[in-house]
Amino acid sequence: MIMTCIVIDDEPHAVDELSNLIAQVPTLNLLSTFSDARHAIAYLQETGHVDIIFSDISMAVLNGIEAADILNKYCHFLVYVTAYREYALEAFGAKADGYLLKPVTYISFTQKVEDLNNKFQDIIKLQRDENQFLFIKGGQKSSYIKIKYSNIVFIEAMLNYTTINTTTGHEITYIGLKAMGNKLQLMDEFFRINKSIIISLNYLDRVDGNIARMADGMSHQIGEKYKSVFLEFLRKHTLKP
Repeated sequence: MIMTCIVIDDEPHAVDELSNLIAQVPTLNLLSTFSDARHAIAYLQETGHVDIIFSDISMAVLNGIEAADILNKYCHFLVYVTAYREYALEAFGAKADGYLLKPVTYISFTQKVEDLNNKFQDIIKLQRDENQFLFIKGGQKSSYIKIKYSNIVFIEAMLNYTTINTTTGHEITYIGLKAMGNKLQLMDEFFRINKSIIISLNYLDRVDGNIARMADGMSHQIGEKYKSVFLEFLRKHTLKP
């Protein structure tokens, strides 16, 4: 199970060391790194949820403990990476899911990731068991429309509404694409490929350069902002000779 993550640390060498460790773990996908918690928060507010945030504690302007309330809203697991043991109690109070001491060893890092991965799989299983479908409000008062996740081909943000395109037609909701993405983010088959489109990989036929071609004949542009993560996902799932 692949978990997305970001790194926050104001020391470049610490970012490099942690990035190298992440690169050695197949279950992790590093989306971005930040030298300032404020920039990381701005990124999360724009792009949405990630699975793990690895954050330093002692940073200028806004430290990791002070940022915890906001960071926890955008991740499943908040893991502090620090050189100071004395922060352990504060980290516990900030509802951290891990506490790694610098310099971080490969063994301690992989053990923590394995522990989080087990918890992550439990979260996904629970969500899948409980959420095989969603309801959106219909056009009439007190009317609701049931949509199975397995029938969704792609979701498209329009001017002030979102269209959910399914195998049987399409439905309109006024839920924003970001909120929809947060709802779907634990389900492996859904992938946001540009600022307006979330596709279901179940109905992805092929990818030609920057174009995702769907089984229903529709084609969608892969945005530059989302391209690297999407292509990395495809590479990891491509058979190699």
